[in-house]
Amino acid sequence: MKGIKDFYNKTANEWSEKWYRDESMLPYLIKFFKHLPSKPKVLDLCCGAGYESMRMQKLGADVTGIDFSEVSIHIAKEHNPQIKFVVDNILNDYTYLGKFDGCTVIAGFIHLSSEQLELAFDRIYNILSDKGYLFIVIRNGSGKSKSSSYVTIDGVEYDRDFYLHTLDELKEHSQGKFEFITELFPDKNSCWKYYIFKYIKSNA
Repeated sequence: MKGIKDFYNKTANEWSEKWYRDESMLPYLIKFFKHLPSKPKVLDLCCGAGYESMRMQKLGADVTGIDFSEVSIHIAKEHNPQIKFVVDNILNDYTYLGKFDGCTVIAGFIHLSSEQLELAFDRIYNILSDKGYLFIVIRNGSGKSKSSSYVTIDGVEYDRDFYLHTLDELKEHSQGKFEFITELFPDKNSCWKYYIFKYIKSNA
């Protein structure tokens, strides 16, 4: 059975075709940008094929995108030659990219278990400025979703490692580093949640 990276390398073109046309994330990005300075530096973690990187660049940001799918990054570069894209992993040390005013993780956490969240928050904390903000999109719930994890494409089985998370879980694993600020466009009927966190400056 193949894993997450193989799945996204296989399906990168499909995600690209859908989301370069779909503007549904734009209102959330506009709201998030109200917390950032003008012409902010923004890191788009788990950026996929670069569609939201493109939208943030159009909103005036200096964007860098990271994704571990080589095919996705190739597509992102083709669509957005003016944006910097890097093949890397959300759990790696990417401080070589410098500091950012904001960071977006749009559905990236759905592929991290609860045990991996603290490291992910640590990595993000290390690249944000003292007044930095973090925008997170998760699917609400708890544990691994078997129905969303296991898929078959062209006769090949994939395990996407699809995890659900709660706001309390995010708060727990970001404690001491990030402060929860607000939920964007709360919708009790939606399983997708959109949260903004603020960097907590260390006293050390």
